[in-house]
Amino acid sequence: MLSLLRRRLRFDKYSWCAIAIILLAFLLRFFMIAQGWPVVTDDEGPVGLMARHIAYLGAHPLFYYGQDYMGPLEAYLGAAFFWLLGPSPFSLRLGLVIIFALFLICFYALTARLYSKGLALFSLALLSLGTPEVIFRQLSAAAGTPEYIFFVTLLLLLTSWLAFTATPEAKGKSNSAHAKTGRSRLPWYRLLAYAAWGAIAGLAIWSHLLSVAFVVIAGPMLILCCYRELRPSVVVTLLLMLFICVSPQLLYKFFVPTSPTQASLFGGGYHETSGPAPLALSGKEAGIRPSLGLQIAGNLMVTLPIAIDANGVCSLNSGNAWPLTSQTSSQTLVCSGVHGAWGIGFLVLWFMATIVAAKRLWINWRRVRDQEHALEQRHEMVRQAARLTLLLSAGAAEFVLSFNQLANAVTPWTSSRYLVGVLIATPAVLSPLWENRQKGKDLWRSLKGRIKVVCKYSLLLLILLSCLLGTFNIFTQEVPRAQATQLHDSQLVERLLAAGATRIYTNNWMCDRLAFESDERIICSALDQHLHPGLDRYFPYRAIVAQDPHPFYVFPQGSVQTLLFVQLAKEQHIEYVVFTAYGCDIYRPTRRVVP
Repeated sequence: MLSLLRRRLRFDKYSWCAIAIILLAFLLRFFMIAQGWPVVTDDEGPVGLMARHIAYLGAHPLFYYGQDYMGPLEAYLGAAFFWLLGPSPFSLRLGLVIIFALFLICFYALTARLYSKGLALFSLALLSLGTPEVIFRQLSAAAGTPEYIFFVTLLLLLTSWLAFTATPEAKGKSNSAHAKTGRSRLPWYRLLAYAAWGAIAGLAIWSHLLSVAFVVIAGPMLILCCYRELRPSVVVTLLLMLFICVSPQLLYKFFVPTSPTQASLFGGGYHETSGPAPLALSGKEAGIRPSLGLQIAGNLMVTLPIAIDANGVCSLNSGNAWPLTSQTSSQTLVCSGVHGAWGIGFLVLWFMATIVAAKRLWINWRRVRDQEHALEQRHEMVRQAARLTLLLSAGAAEFVLSFNQLANAVTPWTSSRYLVGVLIATPAVLSPLWENRQKGKDLWRSLKGRIKVVCKYSLLLLILLSCLLGTFNIFTQEVPRAQATQLHDSQLVERLLAAGATRIYTNNWMCDRLAFESDERIICSALDQHLHPGLDRYFPYRAIVAQDPHPFYVFPQGSVQTLLFVQLAKEQHIEYVVFTAYGCDIYRPTRRVVP
């Protein structure tokens, strides 16, 4: 029985190596979250609250609290583990580790089908490792990264399978019987596969709007390679499943009023800070519209390199540092140069791979069109179409971010989260370095050929080394920092509870995080830097805090809110009790302070 299963699944040495790498990736991430890394952020707090409300209050949210996009799959998975293990950051993130492992399985299957098993293993090893910035997006229940990359990879894998196994076009009288078979009723499993395609595309879009680029580009490939099977019944089924899975977003858009502070993709909507603007762009305010050149520079020097693990080679301590800010230093200049070379190299490889895939697609499409029996040519055409789809999808995500008004120029470091889908195209981008390795013996006979071989293998080794160093830094540097921060937060929560500060005003970055870490024993409302109502992710909190006659005010020491609170209390002759705990100034006024 086992031998039969092995033959059916085709478990060769590459498959067993892939299983070992995926298991290693799972265990690495499991130990990371078990050790408390990454630290709970302001974006993760609302998801933790959603999971609590789903698990214990019977809530059924359609979207991430405070936003009109990004589905709550992470919260529902977290709620399931809350039932089993109790509420904690570990329980909240455990589902993400499982989703990422499923992504790696789909990723390996897709790469092995489109390229080679050797490149699939190498790419799998790269994605199993990674720098703190990349793995942070995979383990933080905040940005929808794990389900986004899982759904789009599964969609591309299903698209490729449908294209490879579609009924080929029959020509000539000798193939009339085959043509008749092609016009017969579609097998039930293929109809189910097309329905699954629509469902996966809808779930991907619901989970994260960045999936739209992959769905829009995968659709034409499906039409090109499977047009003989796309009958009205199939198309209706596919679109119906797509509509059903996207319907929560459509219903929300049409029937739920949008708050003026509603968060939206690429930073649209309310944005609040507890101090000065994070970037000083050539002496100008960050709110001034940046130039196109500044956006492209931010993309090449910061955003794209960070998204593809360049920070493992040369790391910057400050997330806001790059040459066009006030935080420029000698290390910043050196690392930005390294990152810029990394980003340019990625684009060069992407262009090379795209041109090759497009050229081969055109050649094989003409061969299939001109020949009656061209199964091999058709499979090669499908393979090149799938490669081009993968490359164009990643390129579309990069193009959208490059020409975004704010993302690259103002916050290039944090904007790397919008390029997580680029990692799916890792084997496609590396293919120019990998595909010709079989010609290494011939190239090695000449000096020029030897230089080419050495350069190619050196680049591949450098990329692997960067990912390996990044993972090593997580356990040696990031985990101890996260544990210290978690201890600090726990002590702050206990100090607030001991003081009776269960209804507080604070800034956006602390509010939901404190509520989640205190198991909602602390209810908070966010204030902006002018002490006006800020971005309350869970809006009922604002009303609860407003009903308390003597709420506490908790702000980081030296923040804009602290200085303004003291000034307003003095102007309005309001007495207050103040004490300091764990880096925060905690105020309890005799009456509410009105800005």
